[in-house]
Amino acid sequence: MLSGMYPRTARILPVMGLLLCGAVSAEDADWPESVTAVDTARVNEGSLVFLAAAPERRVLQTRNRLTIGADSLASGWVVLEQCQRNLDPVAAVEIVYRYHGLRGLRVASATAMDSAHVAGNSVQLSGVRPGGEVCIVAEVQVLKPEGAGGYRLQSGPFHRRFLDGYYPLALDYRVEWPAGRLVLVSVVPAAQEGFAVQTQPGSLQIDTLFEGRLTIELQFEPFGNQK
Repeated sequence: MLSGMYPRTARILPVMGLLLCGAVSAEDADWPESVTAVDTARVNEGSLVFLAAAPERRVLQTRNRLTIGADSLASGWVVLEQCQRNLDPVAAVEIVYRYHGLRGLRVASATAMDSAHVAGNSVQLSGVRPGGEVCIVAEVQVLKPEGAGGYRLQSGPFHRRFLDGYYPLALDYRVEWPAGRLVLVSVVPAAQEGFAVQTQPGSLQIDTLFEGRLTIELQFEPFGNQK
């Protein structure tokens, strides 16, 4: 039985987008009351699988917005706006940000919870109720120069982990950049069922539902370099 084995707390560790959910009481979350041999066999152990439809149980939703400004091309700093939606109802949640470069972390909004505040490189939530949502704003140094005036931006791995398994995560991922300075030349993974990619000059939108670990990598070239 899962119920009662773990405290009513959770820890979420976003490492360039990583979501690692820790111990959550089964009586407070939408996890099975028991785990059979068949259930265990179905648990995703980290392999990336895109899903065509959402499961019946609660699915954590993450919205990521990265804004590359003109100054970002020299400094590598971009603006991150991130929201965690449909949080499991628990007494306490710690969201820890482990970017190599992080500054100006603040809580932009919080709903359906008692409190949300920044402590160092983390956001501490308490009294999370059904429908809980928290949004943060920060600057992260994730834009890296890549030969001949190009740049690489890598986000992830995104994942939702519970005990030894990985569970569905819905991700709404968007990036904006100066269209007159940069051109997006590649997206990894490529567009496919369960991983919808839309691009236009200066912006990218990805909508995906998946299990396992997902890393998104974007390659940019200077505007005008394309043949």
